[in-house]
Amino acid sequence: MEKEARLFLEPLYPYITPNKLEIKLIQSKPLRRLKHLAHFGAGSFVSPVVHSRFEHTLGVWKLTALYFPEDIELRVAALLHDIGHLPFSHAVEKTLEFNHHQLTEQYILEDEVSSILEQYNINPNRMIEILNEPSVITGKEGILGIDHLDSFFRDTYMAGMIETLPKHLLHKIRCTPKGIDTDIETGHYLLQLILADHKLFLSPYMVAVDRLLAESIKLHWSVDSVNKSEFARLTDSVVVSMLKTSPSAEAKKLINTLIFEPNKIRINDINSGNGYEISVRKVYSKVPLYQGKPLTEHSNEARNIMKELHDLSFNSEVIIVSE
Repeated sequence: MEKEARLFLEPLYPYITPNKLEIKLIQSKPLRRLKHLAHFGAGSFVSPVVHSRFEHTLGVWKLTALYFPEDIELRVAALLHDIGHLPFSHAVEKTLEFNHHQLTEQYILEDEVSSILEQYNINPNRMIEILNEPSVITGKEGILGIDHLDSFFRDTYMAGMIETLPKHLLHKIRCTPKGIDTDIETGHYLLQLILADHKLFLSPYMVAVDRLLAESIKLHWSVDSVNKSEFARLTDSVVVSMLKTSPSAEAKKLINTLIFEPNKIRINDINSGNGYEISVRKVYSKVPLYQGKPLTEHSNEARNIMKELHDLSFNSEVIIVSE
């Protein structure tokens, strides 16, 4: 195996041989930066789900290459789809008013990535078009796509919730122009993984740690001038170092609690006004197809799982206690 190809190894799917363009992209700084961004946000401080945005990107690329081996544009789009993510991924994006899709476009148009694409006769703007329209990567019309399929597989694998490795299921899964299509039994299993992942990352505790991280960053910004566009390009470790030495005592308290004393984090069901309000954020409620139609049109079990998913909700408060 070529030394460069080893960069494409990960545990969930069969090995796919990258082409020269894909190797050059994976060696670029915007792609390498993803190795230093936690896919699970601040949840990586307090859970076993510690894989990076890089492993997720490889997973999306592998699935895309498996189902569409000759579609070079789609394979490249899979590699580029997450390069605009902030430190700790989604954990701070909404609170700090960023849009990682816009940042992804910026990275694609900048010289390092665009010059690689143009060297292989791929128009950078075409990549942006693919990423901005519904596709098999995102899934169309409420159907599960490749991007979220990998997220649900990878999160539940890392959390020890998965019973069957994805590589042993792929022969039962295909990808249509709308998204993932499978048999009823496998479809139910995928929906159970989706529900399990949501119950984990949308639990009050996981939402709370993301909120505390975002608040730590906001407190730091309030006393120390920060260029937001430069912040968006940092890695997790740089942000942690910045917060641990912040002029804001409260910012330092929050980050040190997350790293060293998460046992002091408490969730109040009633908002007392003494902490930070938290509530369920976005639910990813796309479903697989069965014989070309949403699984929920065929199965009461699928409908019940989706109802349980949509019923996940809370309005609570997170506080830090002294022990």
